[in-house]
Amino acid sequence: MIKRLFNIARAEFNDLVQKEKSAPLSEPEFFESSFETSQEESDPLAKYYANLEIPVGSDRETIKAAWKAQMKKYHPDLHGSDPKKKQIAEELTRQLNEAYRILDLAL
Repeated sequence: MIKRLFNIARAEFNDLVQKEKSAPLSEPEFFESSFETSQEESDPLAKYYANLEIPVGSDRETIKAAWKAQMKKYHPDLHGSDPKKKQIAEELTRQLNEAYRILDLAL
C-alpha cells in the first residue's frame, strides 16, 4: 500500500514539475495557486488515469483491467486485521471507484 501511495505522489509531483517547466510561476504565485487547479487546467482526467496507474488516453478495456488489478490489491476486506491499513484501503478504493466511473463515462 505504501508503494501505491508513493506512485500516486510521484505521478502528481511529475505533473507539477512538467507544469512548472512549461510555464514557470514566480514564487508568490506558486504558493498561492493550488496543485489541483493547475492539474485540472492541463487535463481534467489526468489524475484519474494516474490513480489507475495507466497512461492518459487509455482505452476502456485497459481502464477496466487496471481497475480490477488495483481492486484486487487494495480491497478493504484484504486488510481487515489492521484498522489503519483498512482505513487507507477504503480511501484508495473510493479513489479507484471514482476514477473508473469518471473515465468510463468520459469514453
